[in-house]
Amino acid sequence: MNEDRVGLTSLPQRPCDYAEAWLWVDVNGQGALTATQAITSLDAIAPIDQILETLPQSDAWHQHMGQIGPMENIRDWIWQARWLSADRLDGSHSPLDDANLTNIGGRRLLHVSLYPRLPDDAIGWLDSLPDCVIGRDANQAVVYRNRAAQTFNNPSLLDQLSRGVPAQCAEGVIEDQVSVDDHGRLRHFQRLLIAAPSPASSVKDFLELYELTTPKSLGKAEGDYGQLIELLVEATHDLIVIKDPEGRWLFANLSIVHSLGLAHVVWLGKTDRELVDLASPTVRGALQFCHETDKAAWNQGQQIRHLETIPCEDGHSLIVDVIKQPVFDDKGKPRAIIVVGRDVTELHTTQEQFQILASQDELTGLLNRRFFQVEAQRWIDMLSDDGSKHLALLVFDLDYFRSINDSYGHERGDQLLQEMARRLQNECVASPLLIARMGGDEFAILVETDNKPESLSALGEQVKSLTARPFQIEHLTLFTSASTGIVIWPEHGRSIGELLHQADSAMYAAKEQGRNGHAVFSPEIMEHQNRQSALLTALRQSQGDERFFLVYQVQQNASSLAITGVEALLRWQAPSPELAAGPDQFIPLLEKSGLIIDVGGWVLDEACQQIARWREYIGERITVAVNVSSIQLHSPCFIGRVQAALKKSGINPSLLELELTETALVNDPAKAASTLIELKKLGVQLALDDFGTGYSSLSYLTQFEFNRLKIDQSFVRDILVDPKDLVIVKAIVAMGHALGLEVVAEGVETVAERDLLDSLGCDSFQGYLVGRPGKPEEISPMLGVGLL
Repeated sequence: MNEDRVGLTSLPQRPCDYAEAWLWVDVNGQGALTATQAITSLDAIAPIDQILETLPQSDAWHQHMGQIGPMENIRDWIWQARWLSADRLDGSHSPLDDANLTNIGGRRLLHVSLYPRLPDDAIGWLDSLPDCVIGRDANQAVVYRNRAAQTFNNPSLLDQLSRGVPAQCAEGVIEDQVSVDDHGRLRHFQRLLIAAPSPASSVKDFLELYELTTPKSLGKAEGDYGQLIELLVEATHDLIVIKDPEGRWLFANLSIVHSLGLAHVVWLGKTDRELVDLASPTVRGALQFCHETDKAAWNQGQQIRHLETIPCEDGHSLIVDVIKQPVFDDKGKPRAIIVVGRDVTELHTTQEQFQILASQDELTGLLNRRFFQVEAQRWIDMLSDDGSKHLALLVFDLDYFRSINDSYGHERGDQLLQEMARRLQNECVASPLLIARMGGDEFAILVETDNKPESLSALGEQVKSLTARPFQIEHLTLFTSASTGIVIWPEHGRSIGELLHQADSAMYAAKEQGRNGHAVFSPEIMEHQNRQSALLTALRQSQGDERFFLVYQVQQNASSLAITGVEALLRWQAPSPELAAGPDQFIPLLEKSGLIIDVGGWVLDEACQQIARWREYIGERITVAVNVSSIQLHSPCFIGRVQAALKKSGINPSLLELELTETALVNDPAKAASTLIELKKLGVQLALDDFGTGYSSLSYLTQFEFNRLKIDQSFVRDILVDPKDLVIVKAIVAMGHALGLEVVAEGVETVAERDLLDSLGCDSFQGYLVGRPGKPEEISPMLGVGLL
C-alpha cells in the first residue's frame, strides 16, 4: 500500500484530547486498501496503521458510505472512521480520470478521529470535538450540547438537524441531510446516532452532526484538478492516446495528432486501421504497426515497451519510446489501453554516434583495437565448427614512423596515418575483411585465406606495396615501409588475444630481418621471442645484481706505436648458461626497453672512475672512449649524467671521449646538435663511430664538431683484396684530415692491414692485432708502452 506518511509507528508521549485526519483511500474489489493519500497531516493519529488494517474487517466497510466506531480495540484510545465514496461527491471527472489505472469508483474520502479512552460516565471530552454533539434522553428531549453545538452560529439550523431521528433507529446508521442555513446557503450534513456508553446515564443517545459541505468542495476541487491534468496532458510533448478494447480512439493529445498528421482528420471513435485510410501515406505503416503492438499488449495482459519509428513529411523520422498499458476492471474485463510515447530521436542518434565512436578509431575511422578484438573473436566463434576455414591475421607497423613525427611534427604524422587508412580501405578488396588501427602506427587486417604459402606471401607483399608509394603530405613527399607479422587461425592460436600476441612476435621478427618485409609466425619465432623476453627480464634484474661490467680495447698511435687510448665495451654476465648473450644481442634489448639510459649512466661513471685509477696507477693520460646510443643522446638527463660522472671522478674532461653513430644523429638533428654543443662546453671529446655505414655522413662531419673519425671495420676487412674498399678508405682519410679530424681505423687484424692503413695516413689503429678487449688489470701493463 502506497502511503504518503512517515514516523507513525509509536504513540506520542502526551496524547492530545482529540485528533482527526482526512485521507483519500483506494479500495479494490475485495475491500482491501491499495493506496492512501493524506489530505491533512497524519502526525497526530499515531495508531493510523492499526486503524487502516481494521477497516476491511468490518462489514460496514463494503458500503459506499458508512462509519465504524467508536472502537476501543486500540489500547488507551477510542477511535472512529467515517467515509464517503468518491462517486457520491458532486464534481465532474475528465476522460483521463475514467481511463486511469486507479479505479475511481473504488476511491473513498476517509475521516478518522481519535480521543483518549475515558470512564464510561465521563462525557466532558465531547467538548473537544469539532462536530456538534447533542445528547437526548429517553423522550428525545435535548439534555446535552457540547461546546461546538453551543457555539453553532445557526441555532435554527441546529434545531432542524436535531429533529426527525427516532430513538429506535439502529445505532451507527448514517443519514444524509441537506438543509438551508440562515443565510440561504445549502449545508450538507450526515447525522449519526450513537447509544450512550452507560445505561445509568440520563443521556440515552447522542446525535452527532458531521458537516460534508467542505468534503463536497474537496470533490469539486478534485474535478478541477482533473481538468488541470487534462490541460497538462495536452501541453506535454509526449504522445498520448487512449483507446477502447476495440481499438477506437477515445482521447489523443495534440502531440500525437500532429506527429501522425491527423490534425485535419476526425480521429475520435476511429480505429488504427480506419485511420490508415485517412492518414498520409507516410504514416500508414506506423499506424498499422501500432495496431499490431496493441494486440500484443492485450494478449500479454500487461504493460509492454518498445521503440516505434514514425516517418515525417520532411523526410526525417521520429524514434518514439512507447509504453502500452492495458487497463482491466475489477472483474478482469478490458476497459481501455493507454499509449504513451516519448520522442527519443535525439537520444537514439546520440547513442548511435557514441556506438560509432566506441567502435571506430577517432583519427582514421577504422575499427579501434577493442572493437576489432570483439568482432574478430565473433568471426572465430562462427567458424569454429567449420574445419575447412582459415583466417589470416596481419599486424604491421610503419618503419621509422617516429622519425617522421620527430622531424615533421605529429600533425603531419597523423595525416600520413590517415592516408595509410584510406589506402587500406580502398585497395584491400577481399571480402569479408576487418581492418583496424591498433594504436600508434600499428594496423591489423583479418581476412579469410586458403593457408597456402604463396597466398600468405601475397598478403605480405600487398601491405608492402601499400607503403612503397610515397605519401604526399602538404608540400612534403614522405617515405616509409612496413614490417608485417602474419598468423593463421586456427593453426597458430584459438583466440584473438593469442593470435595478436603471435602476430606481434612475427612482426618483430620481420623487423629483425631488416624491416620492409613480412614474417609468418613459426615455433622458432616464438622460441626466439620467449628467449628475448627471458633475456630482458634477466637484464632488468642485473642492475641490482651487478652483472654488468666493462672491458677495454686498446688503441695504438700510428706514429709512436704507443697505447694512448682505449674503448670501453659493455659486457654482461648471464645468471644462467642458457641466457648467455653477447653485446650484439643484449644491447639492442637495452635500447628497446629504455634500460640503456640507466645502464649507460653506469658505464659513464665506471669509465670515468677507471680513468682516475689509471692516472693514479701509471701516471699516464689515457683517453677512454664510451659508446653513446641514440636513446641516451636524446634523453633529457644525459648532459646531467655526464656532468655528474666528471665531477665524481675528478678527471680532466678531455680524457673522456663519447662515440656516436650516425643513427644517433638522424633522429632530430637539431636536438642532437644542441646536445653536442653542451657536451663540447664540458670539454669532452667527440668521435663519429662506424663512419660510412649510416645516412648522410658528409653533412654530419660539417654540421657537428667532432674530434675523431672512426672508419668502420667493414671497409678495413677487405681493403687488401677489394679495390673499392681501398678507394673508400683513402677518401675517408683524406676528407677527415681536410676537416682537421684524427682518423682511427677499426677492426685491424693483420700487420699488412696496419701497414697499408699507416701508408694511407691513418692516425690510430684498433683491433685484434693491437689487442683484444680485456679487463683493466689485463690491459694496464700495455698502457703507455710502444708496441711493434
